[in-house]
Amino acid sequence: SVSVINTATNTVTATIPVGSEAKGVAVSPDGTKVYVANYASNSVSVINTATNTVTATIPIWTGPMGIAVSPDGTKVYVTNAGNNSNSVSVINTATNTVVNTIGVGSQPMGLIVSPDGSRVYVANQLSNTLSVINTATNSVVATIPISLQPQGVTVSPDGSKVYVANVNSNN
Repeated sequence: SVSVINTATNTVTATIPVGSEAKGVAVSPDGTKVYVANYASNSVSVINTATNTVTATIPIWTGPMGIAVSPDGTKVYVTNAGNNSNSVSVINTATNTVVNTIGVGSQPMGLIVSPDGSRVYVANQLSNTLSVINTATNSVVATIPISLQPQGVTVSPDGSKVYVANVNSNN
């Protein structure tokens, strides 16, 4: 499930049922939708934030884990970490369908879209790399060696730096 928390009162105001093993969550730039990666259900749930209801369930490859929305809200990127799928699915938010699948390193976990929307950075846990995807071509343009088992990833507001949390390196 997804818990909705009122930040003014620090209380749960709603609990929304989604697919099995919800792992990742991301909000659209306009705040009207929340996307949830359901690892065991091989799906992404789309939640309407005005009604706190699931309005669509999108089938995804195997083991969706990390999820991020493009700055313009037109695409959602989802890592496929299960069963050696080693890819990122690209969802068109207008149609709620997967429009592309991009091969990346082994067991992709977290990912983030750059502030300008031109790049997606993907932490590949088992290959100890960071894949850099060009969103215009939906292709990997760089693979950067990282410390042991990268999982979490974020980018600075100006897009000049990417930070990666490495589980077995403690850095």
